[in-house]
Amino acid sequence: MPALGQPKVAIVEDDEILAFMLDETCKSAGCQVVGRAANARDALRLLRDAPPDFLILDFALDGDHDGLEVLEAVKKASPDMFTILVTGWDLNDIAARLDGIEPDRILRKPVMPHVLTSLIETSFAAKQDRRDEAGPVTTH
Repeated sequence: MPALGQPKVAIVEDDEILAFMLDETCKSAGCQVVGRAANARDALRLLRDAPPDFLILDFALDGDHDGLEVLEAVKKASPDMFTILVTGWDLNDIAARLDGIEPDRILRKPVMPHVLTSLIETSFAAKQDRRDEAGPVTTH
């Protein structure tokens, strides 16, 4: 990871093995994993208590709500949070359900570690560049 600071990542995945793999992939890429959740309720609590730069979010979650409902809440509350929807579902089915609320990226399962780390690195660098272009924040 370039010397731009440590990206903060939250992982919302109900498959414990995949959640562990995503966690380890992010940590090995120099990210700080702020937490993991397996359902929408815990995800929203995590995102409120420890807001990340990146959200890796499964489409199909345990419980009454799916990842798209979490995505909608995130995009309304934190539009700058970079969202990555991971799914094993057909992408056309996902697209038909988006209804105007879209993730920044969609990755198909199985998620390849090098694809995920490259996406985070590139996106985090772009975010840092936008902050640098905006200049320092001053208060009077």
